[in-house]
Amino acid sequence: MDLRIFPRKIVYLSCITALLFACRKEDAPPAIPTGPVTQQETNNWILDSMRYYYLWNEGLPGHADSQLTAMNFFNSLRKTTDSFSQMIDANNVSGTIQKDLLHAYGFSYAVVSIDGISQPLGLIKFVIPGSDSNLDGLNRGDYFTRINGKLLTASNALQLENELMKATSGTITKAAVNGSSVTELDEIPIRNKLVLENPLYVKKVWNVGNKKVGYIFYNYFEDYFDDDLVTAFTQFKNDQVTELIIDLRYNPGGSLTAAAVLSALSAPNITEKSIFIKYSGNNKMGNQSASFENLLSVPSSGKYVSFANLTPGRLSLKRVFVITTSLTTSSSEAVINNLKPYMQVVTIGERTYGKDKASVIITDMRTPQRISWMLYPITYLLSNAAGQGNYAKGIAPDYQVNELNSLPLEPLGDSTDPFIAKAIQLIDGGRRIRDVTTETTPLSRSYYDSRKRTSDGSVMIIPH
Repeated sequence: MDLRIFPRKIVYLSCITALLFACRKEDAPPAIPTGPVTQQETNNWILDSMRYYYLWNEGLPGHADSQLTAMNFFNSLRKTTDSFSQMIDANNVSGTIQKDLLHAYGFSYAVVSIDGISQPLGLIKFVIPGSDSNLDGLNRGDYFTRINGKLLTASNALQLENELMKATSGTITKAAVNGSSVTELDEIPIRNKLVLENPLYVKKVWNVGNKKVGYIFYNYFEDYFDDDLVTAFTQFKNDQVTELIIDLRYNPGGSLTAAAVLSALSAPNITEKSIFIKYSGNNKMGNQSASFENLLSVPSSGKYVSFANLTPGRLSLKRVFVITTSLTTSSSEAVINNLKPYMQVVTIGERTYGKDKASVIITDMRTPQRISWMLYPITYLLSNAAGQGNYAKGIAPDYQVNELNSLPLEPLGDSTDPFIAKAIQLIDGGRRIRDVTTETTPLSRSYYDSRKRTSDGSVMIIPH
């Protein structure tokens, strides 16, 4: 079978990450086929693209299987340990992209068991302020027992969430917990509609001893809101903040440009030419690096912030505290790892997700376009300016704390939150603010977290 090399280009995908990747072969493109696109042509294009860009391209087959559908063929090419490479049909985006409960209904939740209570409970972990769900009565820390009148169990949580995502509306049955007793309360109506958010939810300054401590809760990386980050850090600087807590506990990643902005605002002694990230690919893609200047110049939103624009908000810190959980993914992990060559990074919470790899986005660039698929093959391994990476099993916290160790959940940004309390304890020289390391917990197990689906599907896009 003659395998043809079809032209490709790398494009933006605004809902994921970020950077324009331009890479072309010098070979003259073959004549564009005519007539209906066959399965063989589609699969040839997929295989050819994977041969060039895929990190593990050595194990790819010699010929494309024309009997498999495009998605099944793509999945057959992935290394068995590769759960991150993706493919999306641009003509059927809604059918190939996983939706996000938080941005459909305005809240995320976990399913937990509590010692002494026989039934699992839903626990609202995050609600977008001002969303319909919030206005109708859902708040962080609320318990619930039913979705659409169906009793929540450990085994049906995913099914009930999928039913919600296919519906236009639903209900949540709130519950009150008193010791081992659970009492069902009102049904709260919820509506499936696009919910937008500014990811910078909370910014605070506390006086801890003779120190000023700044805090931000940042829910995902979106460079459209970089100006808000600069404004927040400028206020920190005006308030003479000398310690900083960055809360990334539910952050699934996003724009690498926004990650570079947050890092540049936090780290001292860097310039626009300083390296933020390094990445290594296969024998065709090679090894590359990107400076802060490189990354700031290619925002996915098109809203440009120069390195000089960051000056009013750049802090002179020796260290930064970062709050993490198993949902902390992708660009969030890049911030943690890539700040380490420039300052001390103290992590508090749980081991992070473990995405130390990145993709490019490949599309058919011919006119007329023949192939509608968009490929996101894992292309690079990531490391920081010092060459440190290899966190596929997640980044272990320096201080292990679980926010579910003490229920009910405190409001985000509350100084008695166990994560924040531990950071404040460390900042205050170890003085006991709240003993978060030896607390016993009523929680016996967390069965399911709706936010994990977003972390699973997050993709970091890297420039060549």
